[in-house]
Amino acid sequence: MSLRRFASLLLGTLLILGIGAVGLVYTYGRAHTLDAVEATVETDLSTVGTPFAGHIQSLGVHAGDRVTAGQEVARVQSPSLSQSLETGFPEEGLGYRVDGDDVIVLTATADGVVGSAEHAAGSFVTANTQIASIEVQGTSRVRAEVPMSAADYARLPAGSAMTARLPDSTEVATEVYEVQFEEAEDGESVAVVRGRSPELAEAGTFTNGAPVTAQVHLDDAEGLGSWAARQLAELITPSGASI
Repeated sequence: MSLRRFASLLLGTLLILGIGAVGLVYTYGRAHTLDAVEATVETDLSTVGTPFAGHIQSLGVHAGDRVTAGQEVARVQSPSLSQSLETGFPEEGLGYRVDGDDVIVLTATADGVVGSAEHAAGSFVTANTQIASIEVQGTSRVRAEVPMSAADYARLPAGSAMTARLPDSTEVATEVYEVQFEEAEDGESVAVVRGRSPELAEAGTFTNGAPVTAQVHLDDAEGLGSWAARQLAELITPSGASI
């Protein structure tokens, strides 16, 4: 065999082995990860509302504003407030304080970002109306709907990894802390996986429901090397035979 023919044969063999190795790695990855069909950012919400009917005297925030705990959000002038004060309504409590005898000052109960502020100054609101909502800082988590079999679920213990790509294209590794099965619109069952991490909390506060992409990583007891060896053995060994 000539040297040129030998080199050509060797190069072809290496190329085939390389393609096969890449294929095995890709197949291994697909066998050990699950892609979410839908994933969003969830954030705890703090509601700012008035217990009394009245007119909004002022509104100090707008959607998207960052607020701190105790910051004034709105003032509501209510004729019924003075009567409630006479019957023992506290002049200060969680998320409010009374100014004079007919104005209740509503305040933020947590640091975060205003998600909604639907009522304008001067408008009339009934008792127990929500004035604004605040997306609480540091509570962001990823909610992912993932097609999952019983065998997949057995390979997803608490603390498994879920990778998420956020709206700003940042990739964050989260830790799975909850898996629930819910009925989808087509009647099929879907696994709802939730993941969180300090990195995600520090990445900022994201709008509730902001779309992301997510991938769940299943537990792998045998590792890539053992898995590849088993796959190769299955390819070259007839069914039922042993090597």
